[in-house]
Amino acid sequence: MRRQSVNLWAVLVCVVIGQVIPALWYSAFSEKWMALNGFTMEQIKSATSPVPYLASIVSTSFMAYTMAWVFTKIPVKSLLAGFLTGLLFGIVFVLFETITKDMFSLKPLLLSLIDGGVSVIVYTVTGSILGVWRKYE
Repeated sequence: MRRQSVNLWAVLVCVVIGQVIPALWYSAFSEKWMALNGFTMEQIKSATSPVPYLASIVSTSFMAYTMAWVFTKIPVKSLLAGFLTGLLFGIVFVLFETITKDMFSLKPLLLSLIDGGVSVIVYTVTGSILGVWRKYE
């Protein structure tokens, strides 16, 4: 019997896509997101540190690798199973947590949906890729 293992190429693709999707998402919702946070364009332009981008790459790397590892244990062996599992992980582990944390911080629900929604999409796409692009030993 073949044993499923973590596909590092699939994880790498997921990390890249995990940077592209939020860039597109926040481009689409930038004005609303800035307004809900009370930011001005001058504040955004002055915050040009590479640290948040590096943190995003590291975070997405750990998320994608961990999801790939979990998929070998469950096991997830199809695009549909990966899609549904990624969707479930994104909603339960990220979106609900974001909404709860933001409620205690007195932030608007729409801001929670913007910030948590992008994670749901990234988790769902990551799950789909990892579900269909498997590696066996």
